[in-house]
Amino acid sequence: MPPEPAPRPPFDRERFVFKILAVVIGTQLLIYSLAAGVCGERALEGRPVGQICPGALEQLQGGFDSTLKLLLALLGGAALTRMAPPS
Repeated sequence: MPPEPAPRPPFDRERFVFKILAVVIGTQLLIYSLAAGVCGERALEGRPVGQICPGALEQLQGGFDSTLKLLLALLGGAALTRMAPPS
């Protein structure tokens, strides 16, 4: 008879949210850096930057802000459920 597998630890929501937060922030910073680099390269080459670069950077910033607010709200909700008295 094969040995019984070890029981799995309970799901840690807070750790999961922290990991997702780190991945999202890292990804958005990478995209933001790439967009800023492309726009900077275009400006250094003397090509017209036009309306695309400023608009793209503003959209990326808006997306980053909304994602950060959502994840912080999730962290706040996790903290509130942890502080709630047991029922």
